Amino acid sequence: MALARHLSLVTCHWVRPMRRSTRSFTTSLLCLGAALQAAPAPQQRNPSPRIASPADSVWHFILERTLKTPSQPITGLAFGGDDPLLAAVSGDQQVRVWRASTGKLVKTIPLAENPKSVFGLAFTADGKWIAVGEGFTRAMVYTGKVELLDAVAGRDIRALIAHHWGVNGIAISRDGQWLATNNWDKKLRVLEFPSGNEIRAIEEQSKPLCVAISPDARLIASGGMDGRATLWERASGRLWRQLAGHTGRIRGVDFSPDGKWLASASADGSVRIWDVATGPSLRTLSGHEGAVTSVAFSPAGHVLVSGGTDATVRVWDTGTGRPLETLGAHAAVWQVAFSFDGRYLAAGYANGTINIWKKQE
Repeated sequence: MALARHLSLVTCHWVRPMRRSTRSFTTSLLCLGAALQAAPAPQQRNPSPRIASPADSVWHFILERTLKTPSQPITGLAFGGDDPLLAAVSGDQQVRVWRASTGKLVKTIPLAENPKSVFGLAFTADGKWIAVGEGFTRAMVYTGKVELLDAVAGRDIRALIAHHWGVNGIAISRDGQWLATNNWDKKLRVLEFPSGNEIRAIEEQSKPLCVAISPDARLIASGGMDGRATLWERASGRLWRQLAGHTGRIRGVDFSPDGKWLASASADGSVRIWDVATGPSLRTLSGHEGAVTSVAFSPAGHVLVSGGTDATVRVWDTGTGRPLETLGAHAAVWQVAFSFDGRYLAAGYANGTINIWKKQE
């Protein structure tokens, strides 16, 4: 979902070989390792609706700065606040918060209990709260939890939820009232936020890797190992729709700002845009030469950004599916995120660096 309109940044990464942590900072990338052919265009008899198009204005991103963390990779990245703050987490069990406009490090928040791995991060629009997914191995048993951080005070508050298996995806609703996580136990959990009261646990058909909440918090999307995106009703837990078409696992999902479209990033090297109301794939965006790991809509919905293991960040016109720009990268891209005001785009890499671009029109 676009970070200017939503509060979640979807995080779904790697799977450690069967030792076992669902993710580990020693694991390898899940990548198909080859360029894939472009998927067929949508049929002409079902023309794709347009949200908008930047055709009348020139979109261009200028690299403002590069941030470096002492560990790798960047496993969680999200913007929060009106004067945008950028929060990131990597392999040293600390969450760092920078001011996007200056690159100044304003907070470093150590995570309690030294988790073995950290899976993802979500930041509220008001810049007050950060939620982080963590993993631990205790007595030969792997467990996961979601930790609540006070971004203003710069401290760890408490665990919101703890259970066996690890957290793969984490998202906070735009209104800041709901938290969604998905886990290796095939459960999609919905919690009140920031209290952490669990409302329901939804049984998924495939091991989920990522999660997003629609702008109106009515629907929750998850992407799984089976290559399908699934839409659930938040209030009832009822299955709303399954979206099939990818041939590889789905690594990231995001709702458009108006909630009408869902974008999915797949290990098959493609990005798809789906009609949420009716279900068909409206567009297939091809160009990445490897797994696509993350997607984010711009605040106005005109642009979709994707990052992949081919070390590129690609910018797409959502109205036409046309590629607008390819931004070079330091290494495989794990996270992409827009600031809530739409001025900044950030990408987090496998080598622990972060790029921040500023939008030019």
